[in-house]
Amino acid sequence: MYTINSLLQKQNDEAIIELVKKLDLGIEGIYAKALSQEERYHFSSINNNYIGVQHQKFDANGNRVALEDFALNSAESEGTQKIFALASILVDTLQNGKTLVIDEFDARWHPLMSRAIVGFFNSNETNPKNAQLILMTHDTNLLSNKIFRRDQVWFTEKDRYGATSLYSLAEYKVRNDASYGSDYIKGRYGAIPYIQGAESLITPLAPEAIEAC
Repeated sequence: MYTINSLLQKQNDEAIIELVKKLDLGIEGIYAKALSQEERYHFSSINNNYIGVQHQKFDANGNRVALEDFALNSAESEGTQKIFALASILVDTLQNGKTLVIDEFDARWHPLMSRAIVGFFNSNETNPKNAQLILMTHDTNLLSNKIFRRDQVWFTEKDRYGATSLYSLAEYKVRNDASYGSDYIKGRYGAIPYIQGAESLITPLAPEAIEAC
């Protein structure tokens, strides 16, 4: 609703559309329309609002001929819907130098989307007021010295009693050219699950049962 209200009130609507375009979702336009009581029976809606997204339409020769309208909540993926939900919040955070906390940051969208959004916060051009992004993720593609400093990366690990400890990558002696993601998967920083084998979950068939088959 934060993004819907921004579109309805024409607040940062151009910046929202520009952000979505930069993420290469194939969307050329976004708009919101408050539906009347009668219209609600005919249109797919979100809290009584129709959210339309526009995609380019091409002819048989590959020429652009028109913009085609689709309903966001029925025609777009969950990842695109998540981008839409966060779009106005991201714009507001970057424009006003706020701090934004996102849990399950990488859920539902491509890893390159995650990199792009982090890139907005790492760039002086898109983040002139030093807004801060605090994110929780399992995406090891983000564990890179080209994206984060060691003191920006923190791990959580549970002990055998279920208590969670929090510690920074800066506590480890790591080479400047080290691959954080690869080393993390190898268990060098801890904070990884212990996956037991599945052999005990499958009961082998007795010889007589195999013969019967």
